[in-house]
Amino acid sequence: MNVLFVCTGNTCRSPMAEALLKHRAQADIQVKSCGITAMPGAPVSSRTAEVLKQEGITINHQASSISEELVQWADVILTMTASHKEMVWSNYPEERKKTYTLKEFALHADIEIWNQLEKAYTDLEEKRKHCLEQHDLETDPIKQSELLYEACHEQIEAIQYLKRQLTHSDIADPFGGSIEDYLKTKQEIESCLDQWLSP
Repeated sequence: MNVLFVCTGNTCRSPMAEALLKHRAQADIQVKSCGITAMPGAPVSSRTAEVLKQEGITINHQASSISEELVQWADVILTMTASHKEMVWSNYPEERKKTYTLKEFALHADIEIWNQLEKAYTDLEEKRKHCLEQHDLETDPIKQSELLYEACHEQIEAIQYLKRQLTHSDIADPFGGSIEDYLKTKQEIESCLDQWLSP
């Protein structure tokens, strides 16, 4: 199984999850990580390295940006937050079925809401496509936007309502925080991995 962890900058949460899973994983699990807005080549945060060192894990990591190649490589994509998952869904819609938040995947957090959200996003895309097929709007982007909103506002409102119901999907971002914040994030990730990998 190829597992891809996704966070924002690929310097704190996703490389931490990658290192922790590699430390625990069986030989049949391959692990990588990336960031939605990563600066390629940036080093792992010093506090991430510090909390991993306490586990006896040495990390040699350089940040990577999410890419078509990485998402296609992955059998499962595990994001650190709901917003990361939505960004993957938006940019790689064909990969939706294998994209989860880490807590959703390991702890089944908010899973019913995510199922409803997937249907709502699919309905929204179908409505948008139908609207664009009915109207020649290429030359008038303002008119296009108005018509799309009018045609799709029910789906948009349903998505916004469902997103407000998500309560358990995110791994806390320790970026810029204290060592205790990084330890808390590590514990959150470890709890998910332990639940996932337990027999």
